Amino acid sequence: MRTYSIALGAAATILLASATVYAAPEQPPSTGAKRPAASGEPGAGEPGAGEPGAGEPGAGEPGAGEPGAGEPGAGGARRASAGPSPKVPGKGAKEDEPSGSTEGPSYWKDIKVVPRKLILKARRFELMPVFGVTLNDNLIQHYLIGAGFQYHITDVLSFGLSGHYYLYNLTDRNYLVGLQQRVLPTLNKYIFSVTADAAYMIAYGKFAVHNKFILQFGAFLTGGVGVTMTEVIPRNAAHEPWQNYNVTVQIGLGFRMFVFKWLTLWVAVRDYMMPDKYEPDNRDEPDGKAASKDGEWRFINNFVVQFGITFFLPTSFKYTTFK
Repeated sequence: MRTYSIALGAAATILLASATVYAAPEQPPSTGAKRPAASGEPGAGEPGAGEPGAGEPGAGEPGAGEPGAGEPGAGGARRASAGPSPKVPGKGAKEDEPSGSTEGPSYWKDIKVVPRKLILKARRFELMPVFGVTLNDNLIQHYLIGAGFQYHITDVLSFGLSGHYYLYNLTDRNYLVGLQQRVLPTLNKYIFSVTADAAYMIAYGKFAVHNKFILQFGAFLTGGVGVTMTEVIPRNAAHEPWQNYNVTVQIGLGFRMFVFKWLTLWVAVRDYMMPDKYEPDNRDEPDGKAASKDGEWRFINNFVVQFGITFFLPTSFKYTTFK
């Protein structure tokens, strides 16, 4: 009877231990101290009576055939042997990164892909001496000298005034027409013009000169309105001339080369459009004012190519953005 009681107690102990191990497989490591047997358990006074099969290896470890099932803390061992954790991208190349910076390797600071503009024009004045020549009249040719004044509201937009004085020259073609066809052409000469202008930069660019330095250039559109004074050249030397003051609209396209921070070179082609009054074909009135009443109106496109130098004031400026 005593033997059956011991066997039943051992079976209950094994079932209880198995349930405890599977419910909580990760337990703190054992300290080596044996659990004292309860006073109500059979064989409490006998050594090893509370641990059935204590003398047999692995008998007291339920599920010893399963990996880590009988060893407390076996789950931690599996995680430790799973291999090193993955590296975070960008954390390995410390030697290429500047200390305390996240902008990339230090040598990136030496790379300059796009240089700054050589000249900033915003809130600066522009003085422009001008020389030009007319293009589209083969009987009379005009040369103009003048100057312009511009104020740049932004780096691409400016407003100003310009004025030109004209010198004229009758061509050989004018002489040959009168000699061969026995007629004298009707001509007007330009005296001066004054216009209020606006300019807008439409493009910027750059190119290298023998890989030594970089030149920058720009293209611009111009437009304006003003007045042009012309004078009739009488066919008969005994007749008086008269003057016309014509409302003028000009449009043009130009090209600018930046040389220094205060100096540029430019060239432009402009069309000065205006109505102009010419001498009548059948003039017999010597007085100029009286003859002007019978004058013939014509719409004129005066194409002019102009060359100029630009001086910027003040001569220096400060950049408003980082390099």
